[in-house]
Amino acid sequence: MNLHEALEEIRQWIGDRIAASPYTKEGCRVSMANIPSERVVLDVDLAFPPSKATANQCDFVLFYIDDAQNYLIGVPMELKRGDVDASEAVAQLQEGARIIDNHTPSDVDINLILVLVHGGSIHRNQRNKLRTSRIRFRGEEFPINTTRCGHQGNLAQALAKSSKR
Repeated sequence: MNLHEALEEIRQWIGDRIAASPYTKEGCRVSMANIPSERVVLDVDLAFPPSKATANQCDFVLFYIDDAQNYLIGVPMELKRGDVDASEAVAQLQEGARIIDNHTPSDVDINLILVLVHGGSIHRNQRNKLRTSRIRFRGEEFPINTTRCGHQGNLAQALAKSSKR
């Protein structure tokens, strides 16, 4: 299956659970500036209502194709306006990775980039936990990238920081 077919399959699975722009949760906004236009964004709360969820879950999952690297990219995103609890954010992003793993074709090369979008400063202890935490996905470990709420191009900046490509 080629990447465009895979993205179309994901788009069909998401259906009406697609996130609406602007991508905002609790006053924290993520900007899609400089993100490829051929993309689909899952609103995780629409797909898996919190009242029925069995685990903490991230807010959004972005899928797009990186033509230069020839990968499908999956981006679990957690938006936090207030204080950040690193353990909670890690659990939410791990659940986002599980969603991607369960809903993308296994024969497609996919890269995972995890993004925490936050509104204020992160306490030093929490920041250190985030820096050392890794999310497991298909036998590999991935770091968490952070960016600030509301800044134009904030998501593109976080994706550019990704050390796993």
